[in-house]
Amino acid sequence: MGYENQSERNFPENCFDFLIRFCYFGEMSPETTIGLPSELQADLEEYALGYLRQGRKDWDEPHTRAVVYYAHQIAENEGLDPLVLVTTAWLHDIGYHALFEAGQSNKYEEVMDRKKAHMVNGAKMAAEFLQRPEIQPHYTPEQVERIVHLVSIHDEIESLTDKDEIAFMEADTLGAIDISRVTPTFDKESARKYIGKDLMLRRFPRFLTRTGISTFARLLPPFEAFF
Repeated sequence: MGYENQSERNFPENCFDFLIRFCYFGEMSPETTIGLPSELQADLEEYALGYLRQGRKDWDEPHTRAVVYYAHQIAENEGLDPLVLVTTAWLHDIGYHALFEAGQSNKYEEVMDRKKAHMVNGAKMAAEFLQRPEIQPHYTPEQVERIVHLVSIHDEIESLTDKDEIAFMEADTLGAIDISRVTPTFDKESARKYIGKDLMLRRFPRFLTRTGISTFARLLPPFEAFF
């Protein structure tokens, strides 16, 4: 499709028609080892998990691992920077750390109310990690700036215009609906709101990459059937 920003693309009125038209692009390739240096991978995972395990119960860690997988796949398939997208994937939700009390994170409204705060917090925490002396040699200054930016904006769906912004949103979305990788924690009513208000009205209409579109078509039916 080759669009550099979202303004170059016209969306169909019916998202389901759009899904059907793009199903033939096929599924993603089998899972591969994420292409990060092993030492960086270990440091990044340790830092992220320290916060993710204090975020949304039973969700933030498995969701993040799923997003890492899809970020890598989309970057490789769509000619984007895997280091930037995979690092963003590990760090994008660490800002949910300590924002929820017991039982709150399975409610749609509770999560939506904390979206802005988790991006602001997460961007600061991402910058802190990337500025560590042992981490700095793995990234260029431009990559660091881009990762922090992506963390700071990833859930501002209507503001996303650049290809990597949209591609990461796609990875984040796919990592939320792949029930083979993460078990949904929303209650039934919250899931209905998420599918109707977020997935189909806000997220999917902004999908840009062939990889993301075809994978969404495959993952959506079992996700909906789960509830």
